[in-house]
Amino acid sequence: MAVSTYDATISSSTAITLNAATTKIEVTAIDKTILLKWNATASTAAFDEAIPANTSKVFRRPKGSTTANFIEEVATAKLICIEK
Repeated sequence: MAVSTYDATISSSTAITLNAATTKIEVTAIDKTILLKWNATASTAAFDEAIPANTSKVFRRPKGSTTANFIEEVATAKLICIEK
């Protein structure tokens, strides 16, 4: 089971409702840094993880998390999120 999301316009927070079977997510930040917040709106003042520009990171889904929320650090960031 792999569900993929690509978002080239994440100027406001993008929320992904996670599949019940998802145990991990792989997040790729293209061009700019992406910020991740579990179960709440992501902002540059409130985030749990940072994915540096042009890198990928794998995160284990925290127990009880139903959404992964993303926001770009600065304009033109692109997001790829793969649920595993």
